[in-house]
Amino acid sequence: LGAIVYATAGHEEKREHLRGMGVEYITSSRNGAEFEADMERFLDGERLDVVLNSLTHDGYISRSMRLLKPGGRFVEIGKRDVLTDQEARDNFPEVRYHLLATDTIAEQEPDRFHGLLQRLQGALRG
Repeated sequence: LGAIVYATAGHEEKREHLRGMGVEYITSSRNGAEFEADMERFLDGERLDVVLNSLTHDGYISRSMRLLKPGGRFVEIGKRDVLTDQEARDNFPEVRYHLLATDTIAEQEPDRFHGLLQRLQGALRG
């Protein structure tokens, strides 16, 4: 896909797993301040095109939204303490905010979900 992946993990074994998958930039999923500092260092003044998020504690949503470039997309897959569309527009008008209920798609449209996973798998293989 040509994407640079920035990932979070709380435990060292999860970080090692991510490194084994080729992820170079890994930061904390437990400490928002550490996450923010690491991401600023990783990005070195650049901004992100897309954030795929599930972390809602410790200010992760706003910290991540601030990392996006104007017109960037924030895709929320979390379920609790997420922003409404209006809250996202009011606080981050330059960002496109999307709620993605993967569990609902998997449950209500299993064939579609399976197809999406197959497409993703093919794209990741190159």
